Amino acid sequence: MIGELWWFWALLSGIISSSTIYANQICKMPSSLMMIYRGIFMCLFLTIFSYWFEVPRSPLFWVLGVIQGLIISYVDKKTFLCSRIFGGEITASIKPFAIALILVFWWLVKPDQFWDTLNNPFQFLLTVGCVIGIVTALLMIRRTSLSKDAFILLLPALIGSIAIDINNKQITTVGASQGLGNSIFWYCWITALFSGLPNAVKFIRKRDWRLIFVPKYMIGGLLVMLGFIIANITKNTAMYYAQNPAYVTALISLYPVWIVIWNKFYYRYQKVEKFSGCDIWAVIILLISTILLVLIQ
Repeated sequence: MIGELWWFWALLSGIISSSTIYANQICKMPSSLMMIYRGIFMCLFLTIFSYWFEVPRSPLFWVLGVIQGLIISYVDKKTFLCSRIFGGEITASIKPFAIALILVFWWLVKPDQFWDTLNNPFQFLLTVGCVIGIVTALLMIRRTSLSKDAFILLLPALIGSIAIDINNKQITTVGASQGLGNSIFWYCWITALFSGLPNAVKFIRKRDWRLIFVPKYMIGGLLVMLGFIIANITKNTAMYYAQNPAYVTALISLYPVWIVIWNKFYYRYQKVEKFSGCDIWAVIILLISTILLVLIQ
């Protein structure tokens, strides 16, 4: 039953992820400080519950986990920086570009899945059509100079996202030999630790550590920490059961739609009549393309 609902877990992860990105659009926390909450504090919080989870014995799990954490450290910091400068709506609308890249790279890792898809011409053409739809949506979003600057800022993070999502499925699968719950818990723990450490060292060296206890940063940081724990659990569950990690990425990448909704409520509350955001047609194309991509499975 849980496996059949992989799409639900992916969708829920995207909704929660959008709220964490949006939180930094409002509180504008320094990206390195955000990563301390998302990394070190998240790791410390999870350690409280570690007694109830069996430690994976596979050395490969821990090696890949450390590498994953370091990549996440860079990618998430870039994402938080972009959301602080350009806003969560623009940031979330650019990141789905990774879907096409993850799809291709996973086919390289699992060529048997590629040949299975190629043997079904309708499925193959529909897959290519969905990818073209996503790329088209991103080109529409990049019409303004602001979006182009945001895209350039996030490009290295998009490349890192390929490794993260492909690695995510591999790590979860390796650790699941001792139970999926144990694998997901320790995945969250090891990636939180090694994604937070580099940013913590950098923040302490260059910034005032007392910023950690600024009330608005504490509220935003705690919400981000809890959000990432839930988002990681749901994402890893979806990754384990989905055939291709690109399908999970596609559903999670629907969060530009959720951020558009958050903006509608927030700016109406602020009594702002107009907010310069994403091209609505780009969001619609992105929505249709990703949903069709998921339905292929």
